[in-house]
Amino acid sequence: MKKVLYLGLVMVLCFSMIGCSNSNAFKVGETEFSNEEVDKVKSILTATQSYTDADYLAQFKESKDNDDKIKQEVISYMIDNEVVYQQAQKDKIKVTDDEVNQKYSQIEKMLDTNQEYKKLLDDAGVDEDYLKETIKKDLAVQKYRENFEQDLKVTDKEVEKYYKEHKDEFKEESVEAYHILVSTLDDNNKTVDDSKKEELKSKAESLLKEIKNGGDFEKIAKENSDDKSSGKKGGYLGYFTKDSKNAQFTKEAFKLEKGQVSSVFETPFGYEIVKVTNKKTEQKSLEDSREEIVNRILADKYLDQVNSLRDKADVQRF
Repeated sequence: MKKVLYLGLVMVLCFSMIGCSNSNAFKVGETEFSNEEVDKVKSILTATQSYTDADYLAQFKESKDNDDKIKQEVISYMIDNEVVYQQAQKDKIKVTDDEVNQKYSQIEKMLDTNQEYKKLLDDAGVDEDYLKETIKKDLAVQKYRENFEQDLKVTDKEVEKYYKEHKDEFKEESVEAYHILVSTLDDNNKTVDDSKKEELKSKAESLLKEIKNGGDFEKIAKENSDDKSSGKKGGYLGYFTKDSKNAQFTKEAFKLEKGQVSSVFETPFGYEIVKVTNKKTEQKSLEDSREEIVNRILADKYLDQVNSLRDKADVQRF
């Protein structure tokens, strides 16, 4: 279910690239989508893994053997969003210019901090007008889902049943860690150029080498980390869970065993080195899990609705 939901605007950005000379991959109603569009979706997902699901999207880079399988999954996601959008149109769901402009401003800020993503969209011919049109479509899909879920009521009985059946999924793992950040953002919060990034990566590698040669992690963090808040405490972050920090950061941190130091890795903020000093797992109570359970149940019901719309739609794969 998560894979269907996280795509959001990234997926929609490619939906409207129709009218290409390439052979068509599929058709929903009267709207056709080319194989070129599907390939562009795959490329965008690969390039934007910082903003989506890093664990899942890693397979786009790691295995060429799964190429056809991945392509079919991408097509399925595109079809799901298109059938919802067409239903939103039938339901006369409206999106205002103010809503579009607000979302566009948010995306502009995001693009300013990731030049790779910005270049990808520029190369694909995504200009301001085009982007605003795709935002409008995406917001219509979001509103359809919100309207659908507003009409649903999740009972206490459903929540309790779900908790009992999935109790093992509500164990919260946390790690205690220290880190050193070598930032790749300039004073305007924009990513520095490639040559400067290489210089900063070399600095991070040198710090890691110093640590591996017996250097004191906390002392090195105090003197070198660009995260000044934790740096003054020797890089100490305390305990944190997987969903409390950047996905790439927690992915690397949670790989480590107690006492281990990571290799240098990159996040949207820069190059990181992490040391884990403790790990613990606790069973979350029903009450602490309630909000997540309600969201999961709503997500499952929404997926059932999407599948129902898809079954009724005129969908053709070529």
